[in-house]
Amino acid sequence: MKPVLCAGEILIDFISENKGKRLVESDTFKKKPGGSPFNIAVGVSRLGTKVSFLGKLGKDPFSTFLMKVLEFEGIDTSNIVVDENCKTTLAFVARDEKGNPDFVFFRENPADRLLRIEEVNINPSDFSLYHFGSISILEDPSRSTYIELMKKFNEKGVPISFDPNVRPGLIRDRKRFLEDFYKISSSVSILKMSYDDLVYITREESLDKALGKIKVKDETVVFITLGEKGCFVQYRKSREHIPAFKVQEVDATGCGDAFMAAVIHKYLESKPKSFEDVVNMGKFANAVSAIVLTKVGGANSMPYMEEVMSFLKKIG
Repeated sequence: MKPVLCAGEILIDFISENKGKRLVESDTFKKKPGGSPFNIAVGVSRLGTKVSFLGKLGKDPFSTFLMKVLEFEGIDTSNIVVDENCKTTLAFVARDEKGNPDFVFFRENPADRLLRIEEVNINPSDFSLYHFGSISILEDPSRSTYIELMKKFNEKGVPISFDPNVRPGLIRDRKRFLEDFYKISSSVSILKMSYDDLVYITREESLDKALGKIKVKDETVVFITLGEKGCFVQYRKSREHIPAFKVQEVDATGCGDAFMAAVIHKYLESKPKSFEDVVNMGKFANAVSAIVLTKVGGANSMPYMEEVMSFLKKIG
């Protein structure tokens, strides 16, 4: 199978080891590789699907560290652009008592925001799917680059998945963000959002009303993650809630990314032909996300397929 192309930010998460304390109260942090598209790339790779990553790194020590992680995970780095004038974005993360993360970003001349279309040499026909989203679509030139690539993949009929991974504090122009979102959501094969993302975008708290405002193609599979309540799936005109698996919560960082990785893997394993197929994708993704919830943070917590199969066998 051709590899998946994951595109977007690669960054460093400094995760507070003082669980239950806010950032202002935390004094000990652990360095972890992160960034939503990067986490997803690792998740897809560990599930057994080939992955190539498109993004930009600097030449600072953090960028060097992240490149080594990509290589260690078996992810193709031939589409990584290195710019010595850029720096890696840093995110400091604290967790509340339920493990829910709170982020603060430090972005000085950030590499992930500065990828230009002329630096990209991508043939959509070389890939099985294009995944993008998150903070790298908020500002140009990376915003324009990833959206332009979406158009090229659409022209070639290659599936596209999208997760906005909304960070309201980083959105400077809400109107433009919404225009971009609706343009993208109407073009993709897989759309995944958290419930909070959905509410931010539609300003509707009712799932039915919110989903009614989002126009997607007939064959688009839509997943809304609901944290400890599981997920909500939509395919064609059918919708269903899928409960979460009960596990001991440790850290919710990366759970949504693990869910997205699982959906991509299952979609490429067998493109859904029925609503039942989509429900089964959601159940599998819930399992992968549940495993991540029992670990501490980000890319390092993504499970291998053996872990997922063992988990599913254990819960019956």
